[in-house]
Amino acid sequence: MRLRRLDLIRYGKFTDGTIEFGPRPESGPDFHIVFGLNEAGKSTALSGYLDLLFGIEERSRYNFLHEYSAMRIGGVLELAGTEHTFTRTKQRTNSLLNAMEQPVSEVAIAAHLAGLSRDAYETMFSLDDETLEAGGKSILESRGDLGKLLFTASAGLGHASDMLSALETEADGLYRKQAHGTELALLKKRLAELESRRDAIDTLASTFESLEAERLDAAEKYDRSIAERSLLSARLDTIARYLRAMPILADIRRKAAQLAELPDIASPLRTWTGTVTGLIDDDASLRTRLSGNIDDAERVTTKIVSVDVDEAILAMSERVRALADRKVRHVSAGLDLPSRRTELQILDSAVANCLAALGRSSEADPAALLLPAATVGAVRAMLEERSGITTGVRVARNECAAALDALQAARERVGQERGVPEPARARLASALSKARASGHLKDLRMAREAEDASTVRWEAAIARLHPWSGDAGALARVPVPSVTQVGAWKVRAAGLGKGRAVLCERLAEYQESHDLLSARLDALRASIDVPDDEAAAAIRRARDKAWARHRGELTGQTADDFEALLARDDSVAAVRLANARELAEIRTTLRSLTETTAAITRIRDQLAQIDLDDQAVLSELREVASELLAECLEFPPERLIETIEDHTSARIDALAAWEEVELARKKARRALDEGEQIQQELIGGATSGKGSMPP
Repeated sequence: MRLRRLDLIRYGKFTDGTIEFGPRPESGPDFHIVFGLNEAGKSTALSGYLDLLFGIEERSRYNFLHEYSAMRIGGVLELAGTEHTFTRTKQRTNSLLNAMEQPVSEVAIAAHLAGLSRDAYETMFSLDDETLEAGGKSILESRGDLGKLLFTASAGLGHASDMLSALETEADGLYRKQAHGTELALLKKRLAELESRRDAIDTLASTFESLEAERLDAAEKYDRSIAERSLLSARLDTIARYLRAMPILADIRRKAAQLAELPDIASPLRTWTGTVTGLIDDDASLRTRLSGNIDDAERVTTKIVSVDVDEAILAMSERVRALADRKVRHVSAGLDLPSRRTELQILDSAVANCLAALGRSSEADPAALLLPAATVGAVRAMLEERSGITTGVRVARNECAAALDALQAARERVGQERGVPEPARARLASALSKARASGHLKDLRMAREAEDASTVRWEAAIARLHPWSGDAGALARVPVPSVTQVGAWKVRAAGLGKGRAVLCERLAEYQESHDLLSARLDALRASIDVPDDEAAAAIRRARDKAWARHRGELTGQTADDFEALLARDDSVAAVRLANARELAEIRTTLRSLTETTAAITRIRDQLAQIDLDDQAVLSELREVASELLAECLEFPPERLIETIEDHTSARIDALAAWEEVELARKKARRALDEGEQIQQELIGGATSGKGSMPP
C-alpha cells in the first residue's frame, strides 16, 4: 500500500489542503520528507492519514476549525498497483466513500493492512517523540542484548519478557520431562489406545477380498431388486389408473350414446358456460313470476266477470269522469286557497319577526338588509341546515292538504254511503287501506333530505376543485393520474429537493471559502510589494529577448538595453527570493482559490441540471393534470403534487356525492309515482261510488 495523495479538505487548521507525493518512481528510492516549521500542521497531516485509514476518532481534537459534522479528509491510495480514491467523513457508519461519493466497506482498506489495528500501525509506522521516549525507557529498564532492546523499543515490544514467560508456561503445558499430565503425554496415551483398537479390528487381505466379493454380490442383487420393484410399482400404478378409469369410461360411453340419440344442433359458444347457472336461476324466477301473473290474471278476470255492467252509466262514464276530475281540481283549489293565504300570513309574520329581531321593523328597502361579507359563511351554513327543515315542513303541509281533501271528500260522502254499491265500497276501502299503509310520504321526505345533504357535499367538493367547473359527466371524463404515478412524482420531487438542498449547502460553503481566500490573497498582495509570477515571467522574457537582440547586433545600445533588463531581472529575483515564503503562500492561496472557483462552477452546473430535471417533472405534471387543475399550473412541483392529490380526492368525493344525489332523486320519483298511483286509485274509487249512487 502506498499513499499517492493526501487531501485535508476540512480537518484541523486545513481547508482544501493537499499534499501530493507523486507517482511511484520507476527506479530508485520512494522516500519523501515533509518539512515545516512548528505548528505548520505536520502532526495534523499524520493524524489525518491515520484517520483516513482507520476512521476519524470519536473524540477527535482536530475539530477546532470545522465541526464534527463538517470534518472531511480524502486521498489516493495505491492498493495492489491500482489507484483508489477515498474520502472519509465523521460518522458512526458509512464514513468511507469512494470517488463517486458512494459508501464502501472498510474491508476495501483493511484487507491491505495485514490485520493491523490503529494502535499497532501507529506503533510500527508512526514513530514520534513520545514513542521514541517510551522506547528509551524500555531500554533503560530492560536487561540483555542491546540489539534486542533497540528492536523491542522501536517495535513497541516493551513487554516481550512477559510474553516469553507466557510462552514458556504454554510450552511446559505441552511437554515436560517425566511429566504424565502434559498435553503431549496425553496424546501419546491416546495414540497407544488407538493402535490397540486398530490391531483389534485389523482384517487379513484374503478375508477382506471374500467379504468385498460378498458385498459386491449383495449390492448387485439389491440394485436388481430395486429395479424390479420400481417396474412392479409402475405397473401397479398403471393398473390402478385403469381400474379407476373403467367406471368413468363406462359413464362416458353411456353419455356418448345418449348424445348420439339427440338431434344435431349448433353447439353453444364456450363463453356461455359461465352464464348457464345464471340462466337457470333466471328461468326459475321467470317461471315463478309467470305462474303468479297467471293466477292474478285469472283472479282479476273472475272479478271482472262478476261485476254487473250498467249500460246507461257506462255510456256517460267519460262525462262523469271528466266532471269528477274538474270537481276535484276545483275543490282542491278552494281548499288550497286558505292554506296559501295562511302561508302568506305566516311569511309576512316571519318577515315582520325577522325585521323586529334585526331592529329594522320600519325598513322598507330590502337592499338595506343585506348581510355583511363577514357573516355570509355562517348564514350559508345555517341555510344548508334549514333546507332539510323546510323539506320536512313542506311534506307535512302536503300531508295536511291531502288529509283536508280526504276529510272534505268524506264529509260529502256522509249520508250517501248506503247508496254506494258494495263493489265500489270495497274498492274505495281497499284504496284507503293501501293509502294509509303506504309510506311514500316518509320515503319522499327522506329522499329529499338525502338529496339536499348530498347536494351540499357535491357543492363543497366542486368548491375544492376551483377553478375547475362543470357537471358530473364532465368531471367523470376528466383524466386523473394513478396513485403509483403520483408516488413516483413525489419520490422524484423529494430527490430533486434533497439534491438541491445539499448542493446549495455545499455552494454556500465553497462561496464562503472563496470569499475568505480572496480576502486573504488581497491581504497578502497588499502586505508585500513583490511582482507576481506573471510579471516576473514577462520581465524574464524581455531580458531573453534583449539578449537575443544583443547577440545579433552587438551594439552599444543593445548592450545597454540588455544590461538594464538584466539588472531589473536580478532585482526582481532578489526581491522574490527574499519574500519566497510569502510568494509560496500566495501561490498556495491562489491555487486554492482556483480550485474553489472550479468547484463553485461545477456545483452551479449541477444546480442548473437539477433545475432542468425539475422543469421536466413540472412539464409532465402539467401535461397529465392540465384538465383537472385548470389554471393552477404555475405552482412548484411539490405544491403541484399536493394540489393534484387534493383535487383527485375532491373529484372522488364529488362523484360519490353526485351518485347519492341521483339515487335520492330516483327514490323521490318512485315515492311520487306511488303517491300519484294511490291518488288515482282513491279518485277512481270515489268516482265509481258516486256514479253508482241513485239520482
